[in-house]
Amino acid sequence: MQHKNILETWFKGQGSAHIFIYYQKPYRQTDQGEIVEQSGAREDFFITDGKNLNLGALSNNIVGEKLKLKGKGVYFMRCTPPGKPITASGTNDNEVLFGEISENTVFTLNTIVNNVYKPLVDKLDGQDWGSCEPEQKKEFMQTFDRFAKEVREAILSLASNIVLDPYPAQYTKNALDIHNSKNINQEMLTEFEKIFNEWSEKIEQTLEEAEAEKKDDKEAGPRQELEYWKQRMRKLTCVSEQLRSKNCRTVYDVLTYASQSTSDNANRPRDKIYLATSKWRSIELRVTEALNEAKDNVKYL
Repeated sequence: MQHKNILETWFKGQGSAHIFIYYQKPYRQTDQGEIVEQSGAREDFFITDGKNLNLGALSNNIVGEKLKLKGKGVYFMRCTPPGKPITASGTNDNEVLFGEISENTVFTLNTIVNNVYKPLVDKLDGQDWGSCEPEQKKEFMQTFDRFAKEVREAILSLASNIVLDPYPAQYTKNALDIHNSKNINQEMLTEFEKIFNEWSEKIEQTLEEAEAEKKDDKEAGPRQELEYWKQRMRKLTCVSEQLRSKNCRTVYDVLTYASQSTSDNANRPRDKIYLATSKWRSIELRVTEALNEAKDNVKYL
């Protein structure tokens, strides 16, 4: 009944002005922050206001689970004043806006804002603005242009983010059974050690490049300073999410087990693997500290 209460509240003009509805299998979040599909679960409808990731589902046994949108969903936005109910018995074109969204919302938003609305707004002449005061027009244009620029920069940031390549899928079963295996797959260890070191180099390079960029830009003003920290926060957030992903955690767990194994079946220099995993923990700490610093500077600048 929770989903019914959410819709009834929304129609009454109460609560959030917008809701999202999507249909998918439920997900759960692991201790490492990885979002994985629940085994054996069926697809279901979910309703959210975008703040609480999941306010309700049609199945009582999954109410309260926090789920991210995977695929497509629909949104409904109430345009009536707070407290005024929506007219459900007739036409309500002026009361409700609706449309489709996907998990690639930033790309869709960029297309709508910069390829549709901005060209139209830029071509508006004096008559189109009607009785709008010049000061209000100026404020609107400045705010709109700033928002359009931030959306474009977000796209560029996503394109420039580093991507940690996935480990070969052929080793998935061996990796998952590592704690129950008497003989560790030597090819898997070799491949995991190689990709692990490549990840470490990529992340260290990203951290060093960002720090060098900061030192080189000695004449940056307050606005450039803020933009630098925003960009840095976006990049480090992407890195941090990948560090917590199942891909990274699996490789780390396999190498950690191999370095601590008392069996000779590992048949590899344990000290070398141990140094690699120790270095990884140090990198994780650096990323966390750098990300917290970036968040603080964005918040207070």
